[in-house]
Amino acid sequence: ENKEPQPTDDDLQKIIKSNEFIEYNKSIELDMCYKQRLGAYKRESDFLKTEAEFDAIKNKKTPDYTKWINKVEEIKTRFPKP
Repeated sequence: ENKEPQPTDDDLQKIIKSNEFIEYNKSIELDMCYKQRLGAYKRESDFLKTEAEFDAIKNKKTPDYTKWINKVEEIKTRFPKP
C-alpha cells in the first residue's frame, strides 16, 4: 500500500496564507488599474463625451460618441485589468 504523505496543519496554514496574499495582491492591482483608468478618463475622454452631447443638443441631432468610445477603448487597453 502506497500512501502519499498528508499535509500537516502548518502546511495547510502556509497554503491559506499564500492564497490570501495572492488574492490581496490581485485586489491591489485591480484597484490601481481602476485608479489609473479614472485619471485618464478625466484627463483624456470625459470632455469628448461632453462635446459630443453639446454639439448634438445645439444641432438637434443624435450625439456622435465615436471619438469618446475610441478614447475609452484606448485607455482600457493601456490600463488592462490584471
